[in-house]
Amino acid sequence: MKKLVFIALLSAFASFATLAETLEKKGEEVERTGETGTSLGSYVVSKTDNFVEVDGEALPTYVISFQNSDQVIRVAIDEDKNVGYKEKRYVVLGDNINVQYVCKKSHFGIEKLDKKFIKAGLATAYENIDMGAYFHQKVLTTSDPSHRDCIGLIACYYPLLIKDIESALTVNK
Repeated sequence: MKKLVFIALLSAFASFATLAETLEKKGEEVERTGETGTSLGSYVVSKTDNFVEVDGEALPTYVISFQNSDQVIRVAIDEDKNVGYKEKRYVVLGDNINVQYVCKKSHFGIEKLDKKFIKAGLATAYENIDMGAYFHQKVLTTSDPSHRDCIGLIACYYPLLIKDIESALTVNK
C-alpha cells in the first residue's frame, strides 16, 4: 500500500513538473506553484504579456493553470493608488464566473465586482456562483499578504466558487 501511495505521489509530481516546464518553455514566468486541495490537483501561476483592458487601462495579467484541467483562469491586477494604502483588486476571469478579490490593509477577500468592471462586460450571474463558498471567502486572511500569497489564495479558493466544479473544469480522462 505504501508503494502504491508513493507511486501515485511521484506520478502527480512528475505531471505537475511537466506543466511548469511547458509554461517556462513558452516564455511565461512561473510565479507560484502549489496544491488546490480540490480535484483540480496542482496549480501553476504564470505572468503573461496579454493584458486585460478596462476603462482604457491595460491591466497586468496572470494565468492559473491546473494539473487536471485544460482550462485556465486569468487574473488581472488593478492597483488603486488614490487611497493612502495601495489597494489591489484581483479580477479573476474564468469560463464560468468572474469575481474580484481585494487586498486591503486590514484583510484579503472576495468582494462584488466594481462598477468599472461591470461596465466593461465582466459581470457574472449570481446563479453560477456557490454563494456559501462566496460568503466564506469574504475574509481569507487578516494579515497583509504579499502579491504571491494573494495569487496562491486565489488559485486555491476560486475553484470552490463554481457550483459544479467537476463538470465545469475537470478534464475527463
